[in-house]
Parts: sequence; structure tokens; C-alpha cells
Amino acid sequence: MKKALVVILIIVLGFSGFLYYDWHTKTKKQTAEPSIPQYSWTDQDGARHFTDTAPPEGATNIKKTKGYQYIEPPLVITLKNKTIEYYSRIKEKISNSKKKKNKGKK
Repeated sequence: MKKALVVILIIVLGFSGFLYYDWHTKTKKQTAEPSIPQYSWTDQDGARHFTDTAPPEGATNIKKTKGYQYIEPPLVITLKNKTIEYYSRIKEKISNSKKKKNKGKK
């Protein structure tokens, strides 16, 4: 019994360590990437555009900012978002089934 608990504890601590490492490295890498400029500009019709290429001639109100390199979100964030999504679905199904039961009783 003690061996099983020790093995489970090692697995849980190892997985927790991996989640922390993944979160730490991916959040530190999300810095401004100077090689990816972002342009915002207005065309002759007054429409606002956001691109990573230089605006054409005749564009007005041009702003150039540093873009951010896309880094996949950490596994912890992905797991959290999936959990919230599944919880919302289950909560909705339960509320719908309660509504159907209440309609049947009336």
C-alpha cells in the first residue's frame, strides 16, 4: 500500500513539475518580436486596416507597432479552458433537463 502511494505521489509531483515548467517557459517567451511589425492604417474610403505588411501609398493615420510572436498557450491554461467549457456544457444540460421535467409536471 505504501509503495502504491509513493508511486502515485511521484507521478503527481512529476506532472505538477512539468505543468509549472511548461507555464514558466511559455510565459517568458511571449515578448515583443521586433521582426514582426504590425501596421494599422486608414484607406481612402475611411476603413481601418490592421496588417503585417506596409500600407499602400495614399493610406492615412499610419501606426507601426511591434508585433508579438505567437506562442501556444501553456498546458495549464488549455486544461483550465477545457474544464470550464465542459463544466458549462454539463451545467447547461442539467438546467435543460430540469426545465423539461418541470414542463412535464405542469
